[in-house]
Amino acid sequence: MGLPERPVRVHRPFRESVRVLGIYLRAQIVIAVIVTVLYAIGFGIARAPLWPLIAVVSGISTLVPRFGSLVPLVLVALAMLFARSDLTHLLIAFGTWVVVQAVEGFVLQPILLSKPLGLKAIPVFLALLVGGMFFGPIGFLLAVPVLAVANVFWRYFRDRSAQ
Repeated sequence: MGLPERPVRVHRPFRESVRVLGIYLRAQIVIAVIVTVLYAIGFGIARAPLWPLIAVVSGISTLVPRFGSLVPLVLVALAMLFARSDLTHLLIAFGTWVVVQAVEGFVLQPILLSKPLGLKAIPVFLALLVGGMFFGPIGFLLAVPVLAVANVFWRYFRDRSAQ
């Protein structure tokens, strides 16, 4: 077992905040693109009507935490219901949604967001909860970036007081 990583000291909090927000934005775009491709493959195999459009809208919806994950499920279910798709194809579409959610939540988010931003799961969950409760959909969108910037300033002031 290696030594625990020690966070880098923050000397310029505003510059570090811009860097952290850049990491957040790039990660969100990469996640949206990967999720779009995965949905396109799965919904195409499931023969969902309008699967390219549903995949793109689903990828974009991943930018909205928690709520955005339901958009692909609802869209593909409605499209397949109206097209009277058989149960096998409906199950393939549902399986695609489950797999993509698992990949996003357990692989992409931790690798691309949590580690680079230095955020743990519980504070992110609490930030989303509080942001959504007090500020609605905008609170969901801004909760993680605000938490990441607050973490930068927390580390800055903590380091200054330790000197």
